[in-house]
Amino acid sequence: MADAVLDVPSWVVALLLVVVMPGLVLLLQWGIRRRWPALAEGDHNEVVGFIIAVVGVIYAVLLAFVVIVAWENYDSAERIVGQEASTLRGLYRESAAFPAETREELRDLVQQYAGEVVELEWPAMSEGVPGDPRAGAVFDEMADVLAGVQVTTPAQEEFVGAEAERLSQLVGLRSQRLDYVDRTIPGVLWTALIVGGVVTIGFALLFGLQRAVLHSLMLGSLAALIGVLLFVAVEMDRPFAGGVAIEPEPFERVLVDFSG
Repeated sequence: MADAVLDVPSWVVALLLVVVMPGLVLLLQWGIRRRWPALAEGDHNEVVGFIIAVVGVIYAVLLAFVVIVAWENYDSAERIVGQEASTLRGLYRESAAFPAETREELRDLVQQYAGEVVELEWPAMSEGVPGDPRAGAVFDEMADVLAGVQVTTPAQEEFVGAEAERLSQLVGLRSQRLDYVDRTIPGVLWTALIVGGVVTIGFALLFGLQRAVLHSLMLGSLAALIGVLLFVAVEMDRPFAGGVAIEPEPFERVLVDFSG
């Protein structure tokens, strides 16, 4: 479901789910009360109320589960981005122990990688494409530079081993980040959410209240709440796409901090 709204501005999605959908529910309520005025007497409220209580609890649990899953995916992806940029910083700083030529090569490659992640990989991820191969190719160049370091002291050997370990961590973190590009809430859960929302609101429409204003307030609030939570789930379903997408700020700071 979220794929269909990735190109739609967030405010439009919010308007549709939080304003338009409750408005349509209230319009439907008005039509039902006009067509079957006897429903307002509430003779069936005992049965309908029991069903609403059961259905409402089940739907609330499902909706909360989907929102939590979306948030956890988003939070994990954001944490991995921070760790990847931090590892890149360490790779840059610890290169100070190497000979000047090696140090400059490695630092140039660090800046090149950060730049390609920001300029090439991030736009690709926002389109649902898992990364850009040009960014990953920098790892091979880094490995070649480390392999060519002339080790003359135990300290230098230790630094080379530490840098190789950081490079390995960097490769792993990039792989984890790219795993979140197309990780999304399964379609079966979206189907369950839509069907559950229709059923929940449907039974609320059948609940009888003689005061139309009070009934409208209850239905509008219920529909708006469901719309808000669906909006959160939709917008956070893809961590690197949509209106609340994770930005490449940690990598941009690497470029700014080490540009001189």
